[in-house]
Amino acid sequence: MSDALLQSFQETFGAALIGGLLAMGLYGLTTSQTYFYFVEYPNDKIWRKTLVCTLWVLNTIHSAFMIHMAYHYLILKAFNPFGLSQNIWSLPASMIVHILTAFLVMIYFLSIIFQFGKPKLRWWLAVPNLISVLLHVGFGIESTIHVFQTPSLVHLTAFTKMSFLPMAAAQVGADILLALSLCFVLHNHRTTFRRTNSIVDTLIVYAINRCLLTAGTAVVSLLMITLKPESMMYIGPELLFAGLYTNALLATLNSRRRIRDGSSKDPDTTDFSSVHLSNVRSGTLTASEPHDHGILTPHKLYDAHPASELMIYDSSIQSVDDLKQEVV
Repeated sequence: MSDALLQSFQETFGAALIGGLLAMGLYGLTTSQTYFYFVEYPNDKIWRKTLVCTLWVLNTIHSAFMIHMAYHYLILKAFNPFGLSQNIWSLPASMIVHILTAFLVMIYFLSIIFQFGKPKLRWWLAVPNLISVLLHVGFGIESTIHVFQTPSLVHLTAFTKMSFLPMAAAQVGADILLALSLCFVLHNHRTTFRRTNSIVDTLIVYAINRCLLTAGTAVVSLLMITLKPESMMYIGPELLFAGLYTNALLATLNSRRRIRDGSSKDPDTTDFSSVHLSNVRSGTLTASEPHDHGILTPHKLYDAHPASELMIYDSSIQSVDDLKQEVV
């Protein structure tokens, strides 16, 4: 084995080992957050519970694939240079899980952007986001096909700049565009009330933090592909994405009550009785008369959007005309 090939193996399997260990830690966090979600939100929407269960199952399968890869390369083929150079089915299988997980989470946030964006802007926001998501998925599927069809890891480097580089670039673009769109939609919901603006500002910070986690890791993967195309160091960051996307969504869902309760305890906020939902889209909330159907109270304002990016609907406002189509 040449020194260059040996170094390539060390970089590839070293990055994969570190990425796998971190990914297993993320899986533990995913399981903990999933348990917390079902304990704290037993009455949540059925479709949201199904989404959480699906993501947890996908992460479980992804972890099993990583364990299989680690055992195959680091135990069974540890002293077999030819065996180390051969591809194994669990590598492309884990890529499928990563792509599917990212797609589900991105579509979730994309549906929020479309549902809560202003009618004149929602298509201008949703279409570019959808294109970026589909580009990421498309390049991901292409890369997975190449990995399935290539028996040797050494030969996979031929597809690095053709498939893996565009996939990482599309992922960075999709994450950043989603975060910017969510921040834009949230900013349009700012009002003259400090409590409402405090919640909106908090949700914008959550949207930015989510982007920093996923897009930041994708940038690391992109740099590895660009700087070391002859190795497969980017496998390490790639193993993290299923856990990162899942935990981003779970943190979004599990933060609802804390943000709502925290805003209700703010002593500096202006007290008001209620706000007409008909003015929410235009960003001109006004104080209203006593409660009736179609009115959003300050404690329920957070509940009108999904979690860390937008608030979750409350059952008392489901009769409002402009909020008939539920997304949460």
